[in-house]
Amino acid sequence: MIGFEVFTIFGISVPTHGLGIALAALLAILLIRRQARLSGMNPELILDFATYALIAGVLGARIWYVIFSWEYYAADPLSILRIWEGGLALQGGLAGGIIAGIWFARKNKLPVWSFADIVAPGLILGMAIGRIGDFMAGDDFGIVSESFGVVYKPGTMAYEANGPLPLFPTALFEAAADLIIMGVILALRKQNVFKGFLFLFMLITYSIARFFLEFTRGDSLMTFFNLRTAQVTSVVTIIIALIFLYIRVKQTRSQTRTE
Repeated sequence: MIGFEVFTIFGISVPTHGLGIALAALLAILLIRRQARLSGMNPELILDFATYALIAGVLGARIWYVIFSWEYYAADPLSILRIWEGGLALQGGLAGGIIAGIWFARKNKLPVWSFADIVAPGLILGMAIGRIGDFMAGDDFGIVSESFGVVYKPGTMAYEANGPLPLFPTALFEAAADLIIMGVILALRKQNVFKGFLFLFMLITYSIARFFLEFTRGDSLMTFFNLRTAQVTSVVTIIIALIFLYIRVKQTRSQTRTE
């Protein structure tokens, strides 16, 4: 059986979600610092960026979740502040992190698209580690599986929703997709791609993977036309990223002609 609400480390109880976020942030920072160093950017800037990005990411994730679960939180508004009880939306966190990244790059007079490309592999790595943490905690669980699945321990969200039934390990599927995307991004960094391509590639491929994986989720927020909130967000993200990709291609071609 899988599911650990709390890990005990050296006699200290640590919430699984908190541990997952901490590990995700640490590994993401290390990878982004390495990419910054390879790109000739001051890696010390990444520590400053990480502080702003983490705060903006958590706020974005919470606000996003509350907006789409307003009926629940309207009955007890103070519960919005009890973030340790869970209720974070990854796509909201991604949006918050992107806003923080744009602000940070402009504040430090860094080229936004180049900075975004440096951040991309670390960001998707952090998302993968976070999903592994979700899996271990019994959060973001899948639908009931008749072929193969994971049985969660009592006390986890997955068990409360489905009991001892086997569930698709959707969070692990997403983590695997994220790691594959990260590997492709790191490989593409060695190629002569235009600035911004790696970040936009990450947004598009992640959103495609997320859209289809949501069909196997058992705890998603629903919107309309039987689509989940994350699926609608993924479609919007893909459209916006494709528009920016088109703009960047035109800008790159225009710059090439003038040279």
